[in-house]
Amino acid sequence: MIFSAFHTIHKRFKHWIFNAYPTNVHQLGLYRILFASAIIFLIGVPQYSVKIAAFPAGVFNPPPFFSFFFSDIPPLWYFQWTDGLICLGFLFVLLGLFTRSAGVITALLIIVNNGFIFSTGKIDHSFLVWFTLFILSFSGWGNAFSIDSVIRKKTRSRENNWIISLLSLSIGFSFFTAGMIKFLSGWLSLSESMLRAFYLRNFYIQQKQDYLAPYFENFTFQPFWELGDWFTIVFEVGFLLVVFIPALFRFYTLLALFFHGFVLLMMNIGFDTFIPMYLLFWIPLIDTTRAQKTFEVWTKNKKKILGIAMLLVGIYGVNWWLKDAESLPLSDLLIFTGLLGSLFILLVRPHLIFQEVSKPNEAKIIMFDGVCNLCNGFVQFVIQRDKHAVFKFQPLQDSTSDDTDLQSIILVKDGENLNKSKAFLEIVRNLHGFWPYLYITVIIPRPIRDAVYVFVANNRYKWFGKQDTCMIPTKELKDRFL
Repeated sequence: MIFSAFHTIHKRFKHWIFNAYPTNVHQLGLYRILFASAIIFLIGVPQYSVKIAAFPAGVFNPPPFFSFFFSDIPPLWYFQWTDGLICLGFLFVLLGLFTRSAGVITALLIIVNNGFIFSTGKIDHSFLVWFTLFILSFSGWGNAFSIDSVIRKKTRSRENNWIISLLSLSIGFSFFTAGMIKFLSGWLSLSESMLRAFYLRNFYIQQKQDYLAPYFENFTFQPFWELGDWFTIVFEVGFLLVVFIPALFRFYTLLALFFHGFVLLMMNIGFDTFIPMYLLFWIPLIDTTRAQKTFEVWTKNKKKILGIAMLLVGIYGVNWWLKDAESLPLSDLLIFTGLLGSLFILLVRPHLIFQEVSKPNEAKIIMFDGVCNLCNGFVQFVIQRDKHAVFKFQPLQDSTSDDTDLQSIILVKDGENLNKSKAFLEIVRNLHGFWPYLYITVIIPRPIRDAVYVFVANNRYKWFGKQDTCMIPTKELKDRFL
């Protein structure tokens, strides 16, 4: 029994690590362009020579293990040279030129230079972003929409989807540790709000008083601050719990965008570098067919592709020249855009969150008890909210399958028969409206979900009644029934 349980866990983990985020080289290539563009034009390429010049000489208190390799901070010329290499590296990643080498070298330079900056006492949460740059350099994201692919004249089809799963685990664990530290330090104490204390420290000591910060100075409604404490802990700890369910992980990335936007508005703390990372988990849902055709047309004209490359280099140079301009920081604008975008999807397009990554438009068959009033009502309910006609229907009484348990609806999907609560949740995740949010209950252990389902199924005739014959579809719906 123990061996069987271990085998099941291993099988599920293997399926998750290799199939949770199925992408192709064109989706990864598109993400490479979006990632590099966000860093270059919105967030800003790290510049360490300016930072290190502001610290007094002799300050060197390195992070653990860092002192094994370095005994002091290098001279200023080292940071000036590496700043130039980092800028060049991001440009190469954007254009897809020597993509893997450029990404690896750039990420390593940033990680090492961050170690020197951290040794002066300034620690931030950006490591995951540069780790993303490093590990995605091995994902095959340079095999499409890149100069490399034009030079090779053939797009390689190899991609390493396990890298995306690994990154989701890294993000989930990072948020989990942050939440646990807050929990253990007393953030959920009812006597006082740690969120308010954190806000007041930023407002008065660090003078972070922009955006909506002044409006919270005298806002003493305790339930609001307590709710903020609880939301912060549940949100950060919960990130790790949803890592193995891709749809719920996407849902959490939207919560993260909302969270980061609200933190910026209230506390003037920006987590802009995280936003390009969250986009990675939505890339598998994007259809790149049109982008592929456009790129093929461009690459047939060598002058056009060279002109586009030179234009990007020019824009990069102008962006570098204007980087100190006094205006609304573009990184903040990115966070606000993420906030509005997350609210739009959460409130207007929730079905996008729970959409299946693989074959989202493939027809699926719902087999149901044709004489049950509850089942017939559920079929009508699905038809009204199945905007893309994903589902077809068949009464179980008409089925020739051996699996005709009338106590359960059966969803035939990818050649597999799903039943009870699993079938129900797979159906509602494809509907429009707010019904896809029911899919969040997938986090409840299946035996508990199935027990509730069976209890309702056993009493469906008693509570809702039954018909003498199976449901007869109307002329308009006839093609939806088998």
